[in-house]
Amino acid sequence: MTGDPAAVAHRGGREQPARAAVVGVGNPWRRDDGVGHRVVEAARRWLPPEVAVALVDGEPTRLLEAWEGVDLAVVVDGIRAGGRAGAVRCVDLLAGPLVTVPAVSSHGGGVAEAVELGRVLGRLPASLVLIGVEITDEADGPGLSPAVAAAVDQAARRVAEVVSWARAGGGG
Repeated sequence: MTGDPAAVAHRGGREQPARAAVVGVGNPWRRDDGVGHRVVEAARRWLPPEVAVALVDGEPTRLLEAWEGVDLAVVVDGIRAGGRAGAVRCVDLLAGPLVTVPAVSSHGGGVAEAVELGRVLGRLPASLVLIGVEITDEADGPGLSPAVAAAVDQAARRVAEVVSWARAGGGG
């Protein structure tokens, strides 16, 4: 499910700000695969200091640890969903079963596996949102392709927007 960040971050009204974590997933030494880390670093300037920030490689248990004890986790990762390079998508990862691993992450299922493992273990936050950036180049080496690099700021703003809506009670 894609859509409005406010809609996917909202899971009922809150009286107090949500505890939140923003998790960048990827490998900066595999070109576009490093987009998750780059977006989270760019988003830091708009995030409140109490929001936890983590950079991980996509291994499922590291993702579970990164969102442990929060109400909202925003996961940022490179995706391959058949869109144009640099397209930014906002997906509610708790809306239902994850259809295909390649459409959710570029890490051979790291995010999808973490969500399913979290379901089994009861270790999911109340809201779990993916900000995915469509990638094309996973060759060895640092740096993002031009289309993906151009999307970093838009994706970072989307991250901040999701966190802001959730902390404000989802607008409702």
